[in-house]
Amino acid sequence: MSFKHVSIISAAVFNCPLYLLMKKNFKSLILSLSLVFCLTAASLGQETTGNLEGTVKDASGAVVPNVTVTVASAQGISSGTTTTGITTGFRRTITTDEQGFFRVLQVPPGAYDVVTTATSGFGEARYENVTVAIGQNTQLDITVNPGSNVTTVDVAVSDAPPVDTTNNAIQTSINAQKIELIPKGVDFTSVLKTVPGTRPESRSGGFSVDGASGAENVFVIDGQEVTNFRTGTLNGNYSIPTQFVQEVQVKSSGFGAEFGGATGGVISVVTKGGGNDFHGEVGMQFDTPKFNGNPRPDLLRFLSGSGANFVQTTEYVNPPKSAGVNTFPTANLGGPIIKDRLYFFGSYTPQIFTTQTTTNFFSNAPAATRTLQATETFRLKRTYQYAFGRLDATPFDKLRLTGTYLWSPIIDEGNIPFGTLNFGAFIPAGTPNNPNAGFLPPTIDFGGSIGRVSGSQLTQRQGGRQNSSNVTVQGVYTATGDLVFSGRFSRGFLNEKLGNYFVPPGIQLFCQVGNTPANPNQYPGGCQQGPLGPSNSETVKDVSIRTNYEADATYIFGLGGRHELKGGYQRFRISNDVAQGFSTKGRITYLYGTSITSAGAPVTPSAPQCAVGQTTGCVLGTGILRRQGTFGFAQNLNQSLYIQDKYQPVNRLTLNLGVRFEKEDLPSFNGFAPPINFGWTDKIAPRLGFAYDIFGDGKTKIFASYGRFYDRLKFNLPRGSFGGDFFLEDFFEILPGDTFSQFTLENVLGGRSRFQRNLRVASNDPTATATSGGRVDSNLKPFRQTEFTIGAERQLSRDYVLRVRYTNKNVDDAVEDAGVRNAGDSEEYIIGNPGSGLHLETLQRLGYNKAATPQRRYDGLEFVVEKRLSNNWYFNANYTYSRLYGNYSGLSSSDEINAPNGRLAPGTSRAFDLPFIGFTATGEPDNGRLETDRPHVFNAYGAYVFDWLGSKDNSTELSAFQTVTSGTPQTTRIFLVSTITPAIFLKRGDLGRSPTFSQTDFNITHRYRFGRDNRFTIVGDLNFLNLFDQDTVTNIFVVQNVNTAVISGATQAPGLNFPIPRNAAPFVNAYTSGSLLTPINNFLNGSPDRRDARYGQPSTFQGPRSVRFGFRLLF
Repeated sequence: MSFKHVSIISAAVFNCPLYLLMKKNFKSLILSLSLVFCLTAASLGQETTGNLEGTVKDASGAVVPNVTVTVASAQGISSGTTTTGITTGFRRTITTDEQGFFRVLQVPPGAYDVVTTATSGFGEARYENVTVAIGQNTQLDITVNPGSNVTTVDVAVSDAPPVDTTNNAIQTSINAQKIELIPKGVDFTSVLKTVPGTRPESRSGGFSVDGASGAENVFVIDGQEVTNFRTGTLNGNYSIPTQFVQEVQVKSSGFGAEFGGATGGVISVVTKGGGNDFHGEVGMQFDTPKFNGNPRPDLLRFLSGSGANFVQTTEYVNPPKSAGVNTFPTANLGGPIIKDRLYFFGSYTPQIFTTQTTTNFFSNAPAATRTLQATETFRLKRTYQYAFGRLDATPFDKLRLTGTYLWSPIIDEGNIPFGTLNFGAFIPAGTPNNPNAGFLPPTIDFGGSIGRVSGSQLTQRQGGRQNSSNVTVQGVYTATGDLVFSGRFSRGFLNEKLGNYFVPPGIQLFCQVGNTPANPNQYPGGCQQGPLGPSNSETVKDVSIRTNYEADATYIFGLGGRHELKGGYQRFRISNDVAQGFSTKGRITYLYGTSITSAGAPVTPSAPQCAVGQTTGCVLGTGILRRQGTFGFAQNLNQSLYIQDKYQPVNRLTLNLGVRFEKEDLPSFNGFAPPINFGWTDKIAPRLGFAYDIFGDGKTKIFASYGRFYDRLKFNLPRGSFGGDFFLEDFFEILPGDTFSQFTLENVLGGRSRFQRNLRVASNDPTATATSGGRVDSNLKPFRQTEFTIGAERQLSRDYVLRVRYTNKNVDDAVEDAGVRNAGDSEEYIIGNPGSGLHLETLQRLGYNKAATPQRRYDGLEFVVEKRLSNNWYFNANYTYSRLYGNYSGLSSSDEINAPNGRLAPGTSRAFDLPFIGFTATGEPDNGRLETDRPHVFNAYGAYVFDWLGSKDNSTELSAFQTVTSGTPQTTRIFLVSTITPAIFLKRGDLGRSPTFSQTDFNITHRYRFGRDNRFTIVGDLNFLNLFDQDTVTNIFVVQNVNTAVISGATQAPGLNFPIPRNAAPFVNAYTSGSLLTPINNFLNGSPDRRDARYGQPSTFQGPRSVRFGFRLLF
């Protein structure tokens, strides 16, 4: 080693952050630990591999030391009649120690042959089809016989690994074989429903893992995190087809210090690779509405009259199906480039969704009086372009290299702005004061040679493209049998700009209050009430680039037992370059008959409202010009150091002891210093656990774990609060003689604006205060969840395993933009921990008596019974009894009912935005069972393979998935102060629960093998999701009052009149004390135009049956 190399190594060690952090107290310890992972800076772990370990013994049970063990990919793998997928080319040789023990690290998931070399006195032993799964230790005890006898054992690839008695993590792996035997959709996320504790939950914004919201998971493909940087969910670009997938794994609890950023689950995907034989697949699948269930009914409300004559009519309408066909072609091939050294796998599997919707435009009236006004057909073709390539190389026995490339843009051609039924969007010809009268919606005037286009003539030009690509490079270097280095580099690119073709070029107009068909000339020169044009919001770019560097080293040694010590460094950088919105175009909302003060501007009207026929000395109404968008460039840096020791002081006990340190800088879009910087001591996450083999036979273990888990802040918060978002409102008065069409962005800003409100003063602006622009709490604590898990696992027989676990997960600290109202009745946001710190101090200073603090507690008791695939069948049944309690759903808000799929706004949800949020009208905290709480969840799935005549040439596979779950709590809301944030009225779950939910999915696959050695297989697939087309109610309509009857308006009933700001302390204190309950009920009962007639009626339903069928050729 040269002096230059020594200098570099010295610099790496003595500048390593962990060394600098703790050198004062633990110099010798830290020096040794620093050497383990700081020296790996030249090598680049998100987990993509597992381990294989065991002991070599003779027939009497005595250990045999110094035996050469070779692990190599199994070839031509099949079990019964089902192809498993091909294990990526792999080969490694190791020697047993003096106790006969061996452990092979960093083994890709798949099936392997394990062979011992004949040694003095003992023959060769060959164990075939040994399965390795992500993150698990496959345990294999090998018996060698005396003399030259060769021992051959088929472990059977269909067997899952036996109980891993060294692991306390709860992690479920679904390999390619099991994916084949599950009713599913077309991408890997459709198999996650089989994982205990994991379920798709629409109100959580994605997949809920142990009660967490859908924005709290981490998604990883081949070691590259692909979670959306802003929302914390998974983009369609990365929902890769199952044809790419070798294995999917979900880590639910107890996972080690290597994994950060998830307070939900870690969902890892490892792709297929090539081996020493050529294998491939070509095929096509189809999905057509003709075989699918009918769309579910829509709950509508129609209004007529006013005051005492106000009438609401509710009605369910059943929309017809749209036409179209979805196609799913696939072609993939894998094999050797250089045998035993270089392998490839490639696949092109686009997903093409073609929809044709014929919209019937009706008048906005009940069935008895409505008329059909127009009909138009719209088309959309959406293509997910999934192309993937992978290379695996072994230049020499100690080095393994892997590179992958994923190209996955989404392309839209056309646009469907309406469903098959629409009420009120078409403006009949002859309607006064509406430029779109007689034109099919949407209608846009582009001017020039294009001119005015409407309906399908416009939408066929629309669409967009969302580009995406990912590249990963990783390597594993086995220095010795006890020391392994691995490293990874990855880069992901995403530009989210769908719906960006032929966007309206000018200002958008909306007539919120104006002339009506019954009174078309009430406001001379005014507009016809309703929308006057489609959205003009445009995304020029929204580019995110994620660059990751990771390095780790694993060292096995003996010191008071056996240690497997792993340390690593991770460096994640995300940049975002964005320009979107309508800030240069503007939107104008017209409020005729409304004074500028009532419209929300704190100024005195220049004149009174015009009386009928009055043309001078008065004001017709108010207009509001809005300019909104997101602009700028910013990037953050997250660094992590971790160390994990898998320590076995005795053979039956394993202690998994780890700690993770993170350093995080949050980005700023406005040039001011980043206001949130978490140092190395702010996010210290211990990960402690044990597993104990009770009887020493590898079949029964008890385990427990404790850990702290920190979220990595999503970009949604800094974009909104640190200079990315732009939002200005200008209020102007409409005078007699003005026509609505004369107002433009230029003339409003050129002298007509009487008041301008900035709704996005950056919270990191040094001049801002808590009540003027908002502030960042200098003592902000990171989002943290604490977890405790205990359980047991027992292998009941060769094929059956039983597992029981109890998990408790608590959100200790949440990070949100907690709001207060300023003197101008605008919301100001404090970025902090709601209900504590600066937020609490500000509320108390402003005179508020109460403040809500976030709570989310999940308790779950889980039972799993699994029968492994043998004798042509398998099944899994799992039951979870749980409670999800609190007032805070997490980074995706299930409380915001205006967003039917949950609001994906991590850190900026409406939770805690207003001081009354967190309390009910009774004056009590609104803590209770959260919106996605399901106390009982039962899942069962399995498959049976009919091998016709036992020939293995002709087989039929039947597989099914059944779920039965409790319904979710249904809670009454009221519009209090804001129509954006309905408040919980009395208590959570006061309306009971939605009905019990159940669904059956079913799949039939037939295989016919032919050719030499049955090398070719023709496959036919028929897949049903929601086989029986069940239409269970999933939600009821829960808002009591209509959005035009907000509780605290200045014109409401006595006892509810409070001076502006209406959300200031006097009103909120009255509400949170319970003294407004009776006045609110009196108000709701005071007039028929205040209660919503839809209240208490079913509003959403289980999705319809989906059928997919197709054919494939495997070789």
